Amino acid sequence: MHTNIKQEFLSQEDTEEALQRIMHIGENKDTSKIHFLIKLLETTENNVIRNQTAITLSDLGDERAVEPLIQAIMDPRTLGSRGTFLYALENLDYILHIEHIIPFIGDTSLDVCAQSFMLLEQLKDRLSDEQILRCQQVIEHEIKHNERKLLVVALDMLQRWR
Repeated sequence: MHTNIKQEFLSQEDTEEALQRIMHIGENKDTSKIHFLIKLLETTENNVIRNQTAITLSDLGDERAVEPLIQAIMDPRTLGSRGTFLYALENLDYILHIEHIIPFIGDTSLDVCAQSFMLLEQLKDRLSDEQILRCQQVIEHEIKHNERKLLVVALDMLQRWR
């Protein structure tokens, strides 16, 4: 069933109708469609549909969406959509993946770097000392190759948390 729906979405000439159907899943909190949405996120080449799928996964609040969203963020094909994927993580438990998120604090996109920084900030009282240390190391490594001011601010913030 999911394959038929996915093919219908992907072959949909009317992107607007496909978007409405994806939003409808989120509005109805239809978690029975989580696997379909994850597969759609992973396979569609349509940025608009992929972004709406990420938002709908976030709206559903199902933790099974975290790993696919992290994979989407890391995928070089999603360069223009990373801010949306990072935003979608806000409602999910992404703490185990923070080390994959924080390098994007140095991104050239304001949306991506701000969203990454905010995700780090949200974990202030949840990160262990070991996680904080690993995050500091990741940011220190990023600073060597990227002098963006927000990386320095993030590093300072992490040092204050210890």
